[in-house]
Amino acid sequence: LSVTSAGGAQVASNDDWLPSLSGVFAQVGAFALQVGSLDAAISTTVTADLYSAQVAGVGGATGVALVELYDVVAPVSASGPRLVNVSARTQVGTGADILIAGFAIGGTGPRTLLIRAVGPTLSGFGVEGALVDPRMELYRDSTKLDENDDWVPATVTPVATSVGAFPLPVGSRDAALVVTLQPGSYTVQVSGANSGTGVALIEIYDVL
Repeated sequence: LSVTSAGGAQVASNDDWLPSLSGVFAQVGAFALQVGSLDAAISTTVTADLYSAQVAGVGGATGVALVELYDVVAPVSASGPRLVNVSARTQVGTGADILIAGFAIGGTGPRTLLIRAVGPTLSGFGVEGALVDPRMELYRDSTKLDENDDWVPATVTPVATSVGAFPLPVGSRDAALVVTLQPGSYTVQVSGANSGTGVALIEIYDVL
């Protein structure tokens, strides 16, 4: 696991996690990792910027991995440092190999989010094998709350502009939702319409 800044400088990295991080896991409500496991974890302080986390298997190993990102600052305020956007890009398959992103809303009041599943627009950024037609479903536990196949510009465009998200071409088959959600845990599932496969980007923005 490695974290780099927008300029490409490595901020932190880890291969096998350190038990000294157990207290941080408990602080943010993350599930415990078995002592001696080969999972990776980092706790670091960063300044306002764009960052990326990359996960690779040691020695070229492959398999399913879960990337988690927690904001350790408490309490989080709108005027102070806060996490405003997370995204993940990966190959979307079928069945158990779809893209699943989980997120949690804390506090006592509702939050408005912009959630996007970008596929065809990635081709314009030089991404090969982009998912032609992503489909997105939003769940709380096993209950489906909302879904979108092809995004609706009238609903999404002004919100995307307000949070600094890159524009989606009108008429593209990318998927997007603007939703207001109560505190709790949620998942977004991204699959290909008609069982299509390819590379997709899932984005979740906190809309003030």
